[in-house]
Amino acid sequence: MGLAGSDLPFLPPKKGDLFLVPNGIRPVMQRTAIEVLCWGVRNMQKFQLSAVTSPSIEFECGGHVKESNVIKSTKKNPNFTENILFFDVMLPREELYMPPMNIRVRDHRQFGRKPTVGIHVLKSLEEFRCDPVQAELAEDDDGVQGGLVNGGRGGEHVIDMPAEERKVEKIKPLINIAKSKLDSAFQRMKPDPVVDEEIDWWSKYYASTGQTHKCKKYIEKGQDKIEVYQTHLEDVDFTNGFSDFCSTFELQRGKDEEDEESSVVGEFKGGFKVYPLPPDPNDEMPSKVFTNLPSSTPEECIVRVYVICGIDFQPNDTSGLADPYIEIILGNKKISDRDNYKPNTIDPVFGQMFELTTMLPVQKDLTIRIKDYDIISSDDVIGETTIDLENRYLSKVRATCGLQKSYCIAGVNQWRDCIKPRQILENYCKQNHVSGPHFYGNNSVKVGKKIHNLADYEPNKPVDPNVGPADERLALHVLHTLPMVKEHVETRPLFNPIQPGIEQGKIQMWVDIFPKSLGPPGPPFNIEARKAKDYVLRIIIWNTVDVVLDEESITGEKMSDIYVKGWVSGIDEKQKTDVHYRSLDGEGNFNWRFIFPFSYVPAEQVMEVRKKEHFWSLDETVQHLQPNIVIQVWDNDKFSMDDFLGTVSLNLNAMPMPAKKASSCKVSMLPDITTGSEVKLVSLFEQKRLRGFWPVYNDDTGTRTLTGKVEMEMELVSVEEAEERPAGQGQEEPNMNPKLDPPKRPETSFLWFTSPWKTMRYIIWRNYKWYFIGFLVLLLILLLVFLFLYSFPGEVSQWIVNG
Repeated sequence: MGLAGSDLPFLPPKKGDLFLVPNGIRPVMQRTAIEVLCWGVRNMQKFQLSAVTSPSIEFECGGHVKESNVIKSTKKNPNFTENILFFDVMLPREELYMPPMNIRVRDHRQFGRKPTVGIHVLKSLEEFRCDPVQAELAEDDDGVQGGLVNGGRGGEHVIDMPAEERKVEKIKPLINIAKSKLDSAFQRMKPDPVVDEEIDWWSKYYASTGQTHKCKKYIEKGQDKIEVYQTHLEDVDFTNGFSDFCSTFELQRGKDEEDEESSVVGEFKGGFKVYPLPPDPNDEMPSKVFTNLPSSTPEECIVRVYVICGIDFQPNDTSGLADPYIEIILGNKKISDRDNYKPNTIDPVFGQMFELTTMLPVQKDLTIRIKDYDIISSDDVIGETTIDLENRYLSKVRATCGLQKSYCIAGVNQWRDCIKPRQILENYCKQNHVSGPHFYGNNSVKVGKKIHNLADYEPNKPVDPNVGPADERLALHVLHTLPMVKEHVETRPLFNPIQPGIEQGKIQMWVDIFPKSLGPPGPPFNIEARKAKDYVLRIIIWNTVDVVLDEESITGEKMSDIYVKGWVSGIDEKQKTDVHYRSLDGEGNFNWRFIFPFSYVPAEQVMEVRKKEHFWSLDETVQHLQPNIVIQVWDNDKFSMDDFLGTVSLNLNAMPMPAKKASSCKVSMLPDITTGSEVKLVSLFEQKRLRGFWPVYNDDTGTRTLTGKVEMEMELVSVEEAEERPAGQGQEEPNMNPKLDPPKRPETSFLWFTSPWKTMRYIIWRNYKWYFIGFLVLLLILLLVFLFLYSFPGEVSQWIVNG
């Protein structure tokens, strides 16, 4: 290896030597310590058609070489039994002249062969520099991280406690026994969990993402929210890629050809700490940095994968849509959710939880793959993302299970971790050499040098009625002051292996990891997508009043042949009443029932509509719409298009109260966005039944003009109630609940060419009877005159005739 801009060979320095470089600069050398955390190797690919089963690692820096022990079998445990290697080398102070760290993995095979199966060159160790003395002083001075005396090391720590605290420690076993009995009594005295059907996990999610219209009740109660990260958890600032314990270094084997890219053949899990040593070897050595390491033996874990939704998937179909489904891969286990694919969408709501068992670190890579369902051809891969579970398991920020904001024993915020907050706090203090926790009753605790009081965190009564014991809530509040991963949802980009550099969409999800050695986990969250409930809307059209008279009869009368039409927005089925013919005063009588079945999601206050986009479509497309009912009044015409008279659209969630009398029914009682008028609104889902007058209007001119009033009764019932209290459409059987009698219409209401007698009586006779009477009288007079003249004697008649 040569220096930049020089052809001189690089010679490893010896102790006390100086570097000689072309420009004559002699870098200053200093005694340096390099601690190597040699944790293990992962995902080693075959070399010369044989699996890599017994590797060891050589570390070379500045001419010094350290070799790890040999892993007996990577299939059983890919970690090294001896994890720490130590370099005492002379290195230049300037980063520019720092030699690289060469990492070489060898596989120990039969007949003493040790082929190199992977190499990684770490060009600079600058990012791994640290000061162990300053780190130790900072730990001692910190209010929470403190508590060490006499520089305790390696898990042996002495806590300098006051006398009263030492007394508490002596009777701590008795306190724990009493506490367990009190907890049992507390659970027995606790009332039954409070359950609200409209409050679920999705309420918490929507409250956290700002979609308040989908979780109004949850927000009103002021319950917990979660962190929703717009990136994957490794990119969140405080997590630092979960490299606080160890880092992942890719191993390569070089190129077969000049133009071929280097291939990754495995990973090395480990870390480095670089710090200066005293020049004199006789001086006291600083404390080692890598201490209190976790066990390197494999751990069996329960893994729960929560996949919430997809965002902006790249479709493979020509329709611009996809039929995505989830595939989970962990080690040699694969779960395919192909039967539950989401048709015709690129923004699917999955709401799926998958539970698997794995052995870390043997099976550490969790792959979430999104595929596009196809009937004829093979399913296409939309994209995938991979999570290193081992990094999360080993991280000190406790990324295995995000901390919830409240400790609850039931409800949507029920505690799901395998250990309780108090035990988590005790484990944290033990692992980080922090004195405590020392509980004084259930409302105070001392951690490090600080005392925490429950009243400081909960000045008011908790809003959630399902909260747990006070000491667990206090421990959880303290944990939230520490650098730990909180309850969250992460957004992970998806990439297709064929196009690795192009994002194919995103998924929102999170992962929980529960080591079996800590006990069984709590119940999982139910993130199943909200299901719509089936309702039936019954509308009885009783009458219409003051409808505009749109036509003029042959006799010159103003009239309208009125009928009412209604439908639910988004549903193609439209229903209409029979026709009230020849309404001369704008009044129509119907006694007609509309029946509209529909599906509704109460928590989101939206209606779910499923229908096929085209007649050749195989699956129905799901839409979420506002539950709007449209009522229109029309004028019937037999030989031309029907004339539109007026309309009104009512949102079943927020509809105006009807008027009790027709005289008080006006257009101003309807909300108008253009004018900003506000009126009192009610929900039919709460009221269940409403009756009165609603106005219909025509706004063709740009302003709302009152064109009539409709008296109707609206009733909302569930499917179960509809089966118990059946009712027929229109006036069909079963005509009940309530029974609708035929409307009492005036005798003038008829269709003229189907009722000639009525036409003669109520149209012709009523309007022209005096003409008929006058004509008959005149005819009668003429007839009498004729008879009179005809009945005179013959002579007189002859005289008259002869003149």
